[in-house]
Parts: sequence; C-alpha cells; structure tokens
Amino acid sequence: TRLTDILAGLSLSKPIEREALPDIDWVAHSLEELKPVRAGRFFVHGAHDRRKRHSGEIAIEIEAGLAFGTGHHGTTAGCLEMLERVVRREHPRNALDLGTGSAVLAIAVAKLAHIPVLATDIDPVAVRVAAANARLNHVKALVETVTAPGFHHPVFGKRAPFDLIVANILARPLMRLAPQMAGHIALGGSIVLSGILDRQRDAVISAYVGQNFRHVRTLHREGWVTIHLKH
Repeated sequence: TRLTDILAGLSLSKPIEREALPDIDWVAHSLEELKPVRAGRFFVHGAHDRRKRHSGEIAIEIEAGLAFGTGHHGTTAGCLEMLERVVRREHPRNALDLGTGSAVLAIAVAKLAHIPVLATDIDPVAVRVAAANARLNHVKALVETVTAPGFHHPVFGKRAPFDLIVANILARPLMRLAPQMAGHIALGGSIVLSGILDRQRDAVISAYVGQNFRHVRTLHREGWVTIHLKH
C-alpha cells in the first residue's frame, strides 16, 4: 500500500509492527462510557446504568447510536428541564419534536404527559434510531417517527396544530422556520427552542417575536440557551 511504501522510506530506529484491531463499533463503545444525566425529573442513561435510577425519576434509556441526543449536551439537558416545566404547567395534548435525532425529547414528552408526539427528522438514519428508542422506552404507541425536512410532509397537515413544539436544531434554521412554526402552533401553545449559542439568543427571539410569539423564559447551560416562547 501507499502507506507501507512511505514508511519504508523513513529511517526508523525500531521495526514497524502491525497490530490487528478488533471489529468494534467505536461510536457505541465510546458512548457506553458516558455517565447518566439528570435533568429535572428525567434520568437519561444507557443500558449499563439502568439500576442507578432514583425513585420518582422518569427514566429514558438511549442506546449508543448515530443520532444526536444522549442528554449530555447542554442543549438536550436544557430542553429536558424546560419541557418538564412547560408540560407541568400547560398540560399540552398534542406535541411535535422537530429534528428529533435520538428521540430523547419526544420520549420525554410522551412519558411525562402521556400524549401523542410527532417526531420528525431530515435524516432517515436518525428516524430509524428514534423509532427503535421509542420502542425501547415503551412509548411507540405515542411517538410517531417520520422522515421530513422542516414542515414539508403531509403528516403535518394531519397532526397540526400542536400545543407544544420542541426543536433542538441550530439558530439559523430555527430563525428561518419561525413563520412555519407560527403556522403550526395552536393559539396559546408553547415552543421550546435550543441549539442556540448565548450570543444568538436575541436574534432568535426577535425572529419569533416578529411572528407574534412572546418570550417566556431562557435557560443557560454551558454556553448554550434553551428558549421558551408562547404564541
């Protein structure tokens, strides 16, 4: 191989040795080492930490996989905390998790509120992971997973308006989606947004205020913010 030829031309004091590595899913292997996360009443964990759940906690088991959302990132943990507050106070009946990733947020809403949740993502791999995680957490009957970019899918026409929308994406896509968010939220409904840096907070809020949303609360975690707005 080319690498062998390059190494052969080097003046090395020791002979080159070859070591066969085991066939390991290194993504899964590294995530297995992650510690469980507690955010509000939620306990997000891997299979190896099932027994660490405390009484009264809402456990969410997320298998190591290729979709974003293990609960460790500040945006996910912030969303979990905010969702607990919003659900407890507002009792939504119909929810959307836009850009669901691993479906950790959709599962959280389904477990906490016992309501139907539409979980969508642009990535079909993420949607397969989301569906598997919903089954694993015994909420498959409540969580519908769909591959869809933005709001471009017939399922939105069937399921909207939503009392609650959560979207943990990025600031710029969230700003572009503000008009469509307004068109799919019920009157008096709430949206929870994250994937937003501290310095992007005001711009995101401004985009939504321009669509007749009002800012309710911002949570700050590790340089990221989670924003709650009402329509």
